[in-house]
Amino acid sequence: MPKLPAFLFAVLLSGAALAAEETLPAYNTYQSVPFVVGEGGLASDLVGYLNNKLKGKYHFKLTQMPREALNKNVIGDPGFKGAVLFLSPPFVDDAAKTRYLWTQPLLHDSNAVISLGSRKLEYAGPDTFKGLKFGAVRGNRYMGLEDRFGKDIQKEEVGEELSNIKKLGAGKIDVTIMANSTFRYLMQQMGKQNAERSNLYTSSKTHLEFDRHIFVAKDNAALGKELDTVVAGMKGDPAWKAVLAKYGLE
Repeated sequence: MPKLPAFLFAVLLSGAALAAEETLPAYNTYQSVPFVVGEGGLASDLVGYLNNKLKGKYHFKLTQMPREALNKNVIGDPGFKGAVLFLSPPFVDDAAKTRYLWTQPLLHDSNAVISLGSRKLEYAGPDTFKGLKFGAVRGNRYMGLEDRFGKDIQKEEVGEELSNIKKLGAGKIDVTIMANSTFRYLMQQMGKQNAERSNLYTSSKTHLEFDRHIFVAKDNAALGKELDTVVAGMKGDPAWKAVLAKYGLE
């Protein structure tokens, strides 16, 4: 049998390697900063990091999707393909981690309770919002508040967090909750003087402290194991530390 030219042999090997990689969606439901910043953001950087670490095994394609659509069209299917980024078990009714396979934490975060400086709210539980207009993000779940909405707390929904900041500043809502990672980045981008002029107040007590993870379908143990191995090594990886530092999350 004639030998293949070296360059053709290399091409065939490369093609075999690419064929071995399974391309899967990586779902991100956070459409605000720092998760999405222009054409990039933390979600894009995370997918790039994962693809580098999983080369030859899996290849992720970032898929931006509203939480409502994720809940209805993806994770409602027990055998869904791909991975979901940045969520926490309680956010998808899986506090016991029995419905999905979860990695170790990617990063720690919390929910800031934000009001106007002229009417400072110190969070002390759901009753803090009684009788108020609460700015929510469509599709998000707010622990401890869901059964109060439409009763003694009025919920007004928008598509992303920045809209709630604007509505708060305009006096159209009384309070909102958002991830501290998002709020800090927004304030950083506003600049110190503009942030001070914004007249926003952050409660000294957070609504919730939580860890962000990646999760996959329960029947996808192979993918779950590979992702957990990568995440386990991220904390000490200078490359990942540089990504976090880029968004003020180190």
